[in-house]
Amino acid sequence: MSFRSPSLLSAVRTARLPLIILLLSLLTAAGAGAAGITSRVDGQALIAAKPGEPSSYIAYGEFLREQGDYKGAEEVLEVGRNKAASSAPLLVALGRVYEAQDRLARAESVTREALAVDPESTDALVRMGEIYFRLGWPKSGMESFRAACASAPDETLPKVRVIGGLVDQNQVAEAEDACLQFISSDADNPELWLALGQVFEKQDKLREAFTTYGQVLTLDPTEAEAYARQGRLFCRFGQYDAGRQSCAKALELDDANLLAHAYMGIACSNLGDGENARKHAQIAEAGGLNMTMVWKNLNQ
Repeated sequence: MSFRSPSLLSAVRTARLPLIILLLSLLTAAGAGAAGITSRVDGQALIAAKPGEPSSYIAYGEFLREQGDYKGAEEVLEVGRNKAASSAPLLVALGRVYEAQDRLARAESVTREALAVDPESTDALVRMGEIYFRLGWPKSGMESFRAACASAPDETLPKVRVIGGLVDQNQVAEAEDACLQFISSDADNPELWLALGQVFEKQDKLREAFTTYGQVLTLDPTEAEAYARQGRLFCRFGQYDAGRQSCAKALELDDANLLAHAYMGIACSNLGDGENARKHAQIAEAGGLNMTMVWKNLNQ
């Protein structure tokens, strides 16, 4: 599922860098490090010490997944599926690994099994919704997202999924209404305001979006994505120096923010700073963004 921005100065596209996935990275960052696993030896030792605990397999599987070893993570989690106590979180983790390998049928099957174990598992409902959207079944995906909202009305992630799902179906006005409804009962939630800003951008309501990102930063001054999106808007307004400053702040907070790298490149290319323009454009391009505008500005 993707929530694409209306325009990246008509040149940069955040291909598959959606609202949903973006906020997933903020809200559900994996916690393998918190489990104390820093090596395969640690993971194997944890399982040996607690072979009946699903958390042992989850922690080691997450470590391997973060290392990009999806096959290894799959093997560990499948062993846990058979040897450990029945666990919806373990099955959700396994489904995530299958999804990462584009094995969507297996991901759907395993996640459905998680829901059989715990029908109100918010994580399982959210993952099932994501899988349904990837399979091209948005109606089923929305049903899962709404069920996740019902099972965990105080959690942010299911709400973000509902908003992103509506946008993905080009139901942008409905997405705005959903944002405002969620915010009315959770006005101090910066992620919901961030989502609203992106919905405004999707409708080309750029001034409203800029103000909304300001509200995000009032609530959470460390929100790198809000700075990056303000930097993007400054560039769209032709205020390249302000755009460079906002992107610099975003990168100070999160040096892996691709949107900030992209618009830092665009800002610098318009300010005659070719060295930094190339540096940031190359990083953004390596992350999958189209940086044609920068190369044109630099006459390459």
